[in-house]
Amino acid sequence: MITAETGPVPSYQKGSSLIPFAEEIRQHETHNSLAREDKLGNVPREHLQLDAIIVPASRREWNLDQAITLARAAGCWLLILCSRELRSTDAKRQLAARSYHNAIVVDVPKGYSHELFHFSRLVSVKDELPPARHFYTADISIKRNIGLAVARMMEWRYIFFLDDDIRDVSHTELRSTVDMLGSFAAVGLWVTEYPDNSAVCHANRITGAPQDVFVTGAALAVDTAADIGFFPDIYNEDWLFFFDYAAEKRLAKSEFEVTQLRYDPFTNPRRAAWQEFGDLLAEGLYALLHDGLAVEQATRQYWEVFIEVRRTFLEAITTRAEASSLENRDQLVEAVKWALKSLRMIGPDVCERYIRAWRADLVDWRGRVKGISTMPSIQAALAELGLDLAGPHTPR
Repeated sequence: MITAETGPVPSYQKGSSLIPFAEEIRQHETHNSLAREDKLGNVPREHLQLDAIIVPASRREWNLDQAITLARAAGCWLLILCSRELRSTDAKRQLAARSYHNAIVVDVPKGYSHELFHFSRLVSVKDELPPARHFYTADISIKRNIGLAVARMMEWRYIFFLDDDIRDVSHTELRSTVDMLGSFAAVGLWVTEYPDNSAVCHANRITGAPQDVFVTGAALAVDTAADIGFFPDIYNEDWLFFFDYAAEKRLAKSEFEVTQLRYDPFTNPRRAAWQEFGDLLAEGLYALLHDGLAVEQATRQYWEVFIEVRRTFLEAITTRAEASSLENRDQLVEAVKWALKSLRMIGPDVCERYIRAWRADLVDWRGRVKGISTMPSIQAALAELGLDLAGPHTPR
């Protein structure tokens, strides 16, 4: 826990009956204790059949090779949701080159929407979010939500989300991770190289402070029979997806480490500003779990304290970086300063309203998911979602 860097809680907050243990609130350097870790070799497990690997793909087609290799070894469906740099025609060509046919390829149009994925309360607070939300657009949340819906329609119980920049996943590691779903609702592989962190967390590590990685949606096994969440359109959408699992001790990490394609987190410093609201919410929510507190404690008063904690955390990174001789110091500092600019635009009221909206939409979502009908074919499932089958498949 970064006790030396988070600074004191403002005196007017200390002892407040509205914030239990206010003086203990801090941003944690690791959340490992919130995800169970079972040593797989020590506990015999029932072998579970993986139904599908779901890839929210946005990179060129050769980045699908890891997913194709795993799907072939697992004997499961491969659902590829294409956008940005990847088109279905290119994905189909790669599948043909690898002679893999048990695949479903879908183009997800820019701006795609469907009533199943309409979260009215979150939409109602969207205009209150910091202006930095416009700096970058992402569609990974909607693609993962499509994957969840298709899984329910096709009666896929055990699925594995795999981003197209994840590498070095063996079939043995995948199988062992999926088998853990016999005890947990979601299980993630460990993305340690290149670390799966936000820009400011990379900056925190680079400037010498402890900084861990956590379970991620980039390599995540999910039991769709559980009360599944949804992925909000926000940075750290995966942390919100499995937040309840973490709170209920149903989130786990496998013992295996995998890699992510290296990138420069500081190339576009304004991306740190875009990430800041999601980073703030995720770190604040998981800090509650460390103190044994429920999500209902994420009140305006709580966020007043945590925003100050976060500000001190960011300023400490800047101070260390400016005193260093890092080769990329200027870009790193600029990125963190963009995050600070964004943080100054975030008030505790909007944090509280966002969390309340998310929780209300979550109740509605779970009700809608229970009402999803089983479809006779993948074509019918996609048609129900207003999407078209674009790739080869083998009917079941």
